Amino acid sequence: MDEVIQGAGFTIRASKFDFFFGRVTSTPANIRRSSDNLRDLRTLGIDETSGGKEQLLQIFAEGLNATEIPDRKTNEYGVHISRKVELSGGEKPGAIIVRYFYPQRDLNATPQVTSIVPLIYQ
Repeated sequence: MDEVIQGAGFTIRASKFDFFFGRVTSTPANIRRSSDNLRDLRTLGIDETSGGKEQLLQIFAEGLNATEIPDRKTNEYGVHISRKVELSGGEKPGAIIVRYFYPQRDLNATPQVTSIVPLIYQ
């Protein structure tokens, strides 16, 4: 079973870091997306070999109070809320959109980080 990491105000499955840092080998689409995440995170200055996992955990905690992106999705299991964390200090400036899942639509529950979307500004 996949280990769940308890962050500062959120949880995340440990296997998500495989997806974020380019280690996914399932389908061609997932391999490409995982590889794109690795490239984009490095461009933003987030490298797994130099504290990248810890940087992401910090970004996920920051994101809980960041600006919500207007694409809230609700279904019978809960609600997904996306928040945008601005970044600088890497090769190029950008942001990471963090997607949080709140089970049973309970916004007082501890959310689970389900995905990220790195954005690189030109």
